[in-house]
Amino acid sequence: MNFDKKAPNTIDFDKEGLIVGLEFHQQVHAPYDEDELSKLHGSKLFCPCPSWLRDEEGDYIIHRKFRAMSGETGDVDISAVFEKMKQGSTIYEGYHDTTCLIELDEEPILPINEEALYRVLSIAKILFNLELVDEILVSRKTIIDGSNTSGFQRTALVAFGTKNSYIEVNGKHISIYQVNLEEDSAKNIGKEGNIKKYKLDRLGIPLIEIATGPDIRSPEEAKETALRIGELLRTTGFVKRGQGTIRQDLNVSIKKGTRIEIKGVSDLDLLTTYVTNESIRQVRMLEFLDILDKRGFELSHINKILSKDVSTLFVKCTAKFISKAIKNGDSVIAANLPYFNDLLGFELQPDYRVGTELSEICKVTAGLGGILHSDELPKFGISEDEVNAVRKQLKTKDTDGFILLVGKQNLCNLGIDGIKNVMKLWFEHKAIIPEVRSPKNNGTTGYLRPLPGKARMYPETDAKPIHLSKELLARIDSTKFEMPEERLNRYIKKIKLSKELADQMVLHPQNNLFEEIVNSYKVDANLVANTMLSTIINLRRDNFNVDAISENHLRSVFKLISLNEITKDAIEPILVEICKVGSNAKVENIISQLGIEKLDESEIEKVIDEVMSQHKDVISEKGMGAMGVLMGLIMNQFAGKADGKIVSGIIRKKIQNPK
Repeated sequence: MNFDKKAPNTIDFDKEGLIVGLEFHQQVHAPYDEDELSKLHGSKLFCPCPSWLRDEEGDYIIHRKFRAMSGETGDVDISAVFEKMKQGSTIYEGYHDTTCLIELDEEPILPINEEALYRVLSIAKILFNLELVDEILVSRKTIIDGSNTSGFQRTALVAFGTKNSYIEVNGKHISIYQVNLEEDSAKNIGKEGNIKKYKLDRLGIPLIEIATGPDIRSPEEAKETALRIGELLRTTGFVKRGQGTIRQDLNVSIKKGTRIEIKGVSDLDLLTTYVTNESIRQVRMLEFLDILDKRGFELSHINKILSKDVSTLFVKCTAKFISKAIKNGDSVIAANLPYFNDLLGFELQPDYRVGTELSEICKVTAGLGGILHSDELPKFGISEDEVNAVRKQLKTKDTDGFILLVGKQNLCNLGIDGIKNVMKLWFEHKAIIPEVRSPKNNGTTGYLRPLPGKARMYPETDAKPIHLSKELLARIDSTKFEMPEERLNRYIKKIKLSKELADQMVLHPQNNLFEEIVNSYKVDANLVANTMLSTIINLRRDNFNVDAISENHLRSVFKLISLNEITKDAIEPILVEICKVGSNAKVENIISQLGIEKLDESEIEKVIDEVMSQHKDVISEKGMGAMGVLMGLIMNQFAGKADGKIVSGIIRKKIQNPK
């Protein structure tokens, strides 16, 4: 039968019945106690350790191996069984000063972070109009992929939606289904073979999870919904900002498909592409299954997929990666795929083939680098004679395909078993199977694991039920959030910020500091905004350590400007020096060291007279046209000691009224 191997770039989303729901996750900034590090970075959900994301190597490592356990229903979750089949282990890196025995799962949790609880409850009730639960029960959610040292994630439902719980996106109501408070997972830092590596700095950071209803009907609407939720959260000042603090899980289905979860989307610019490609994948997957069905493929054929060691056929192979692997004691394992000829190159998503899908399954089940398949051979240094020799060994028919795996023999066989197990799910139902997929940098998604079921949840025995006290409820009721649109209007009309700067400052993570500085000191709001939005960002791009610039540093700089002790031109040199010295730098010491105390007008005029006397010819020839040259020469001499506006005024006056 004829079929198009190439996947389309889009589909008719209305015709295919696209449905999308979002699970929006963002880290919550909430100190557990009055510790300085906790106030600066926030704390974990069940201990006072600071939520400080670190780049340096850990102080120690621990090695763990997980096994699947039953949940409260007595059943073992399907995704846990799948992870156990991988036969892998995990290494964790920790820090003596910012991780504790709770993160290592060597000590029971402490009572919940009360500030985190208050902040999440306030967001749920005030921003999304959800009903708060009467009693919060912390649960354990089985996760044995290594991202949690305990083998589970702690999570708690804190609020549920009603018919009045929604946000508005382009005039349409998108319902908010529920809000959960949970702990973040450990940070994935790589993999060596079947050993995963994580850091414990992120494990346990409070997360707010906001789940929308299945109301989204297009990829663009999914992105706009995520942007709107993000805007609302940022305006509270209760959440963390920056790379790695936000991610979305996308639940995507079409009318003839099923719910597929795309896990951990952090790049909003690719969100529409992920939704589009997953919609295409479900349509194409149904086409693929239909083609195989018409060819005569049945569930029983999966048992006829047999692996064979064909290493001897590749001893003289010119493909360096194969010859090197064989010299290192690895094997080349082949497996036949009945009726798969010409289908391994069938695209499920743009530039993502059936062969790519099987390769992804091998990667996640056995830790292999991928596979080679018959539709792409001979190629990569593998000759036609070698391809024919493999076919002969496997006794394949013209209608069959085959795959090659290179690596340790046990891992190759594990990868083939993984492929067979997933294929069994495909052909038992001849339908799209619920699963979790991982987002790739090119906008496609790869197989990750089966979609978890109800068996993964059970009660957290180390946490007491949490009753919402009258004091907590009163505090929530007294909390007020300013909507982004209201803040924008106030910035423009009352603070006199330009529209361009106001648009950016409204959602800036330090907008509260911006307002504090503008209201406390007599400084131009546009100058403060430009410093935060332009100067500091440009320094970061130039690889300066802008994390050393604290809120107190900025307060000190603008206070000195308001007292006329330094000029606005001194801001950048001061900030540069702070980046070099570090967070303990004192602004007053830097000013003294750089010698950028503000000059009085008589000193400014003396320098101007000297420069102008040296360039009389230029002034005589160009008149006011000499302003630019003179300003550049003179401001270089002042190096932040003089206000450019004052200098410009004096030069202009002297050119227009020469003595």
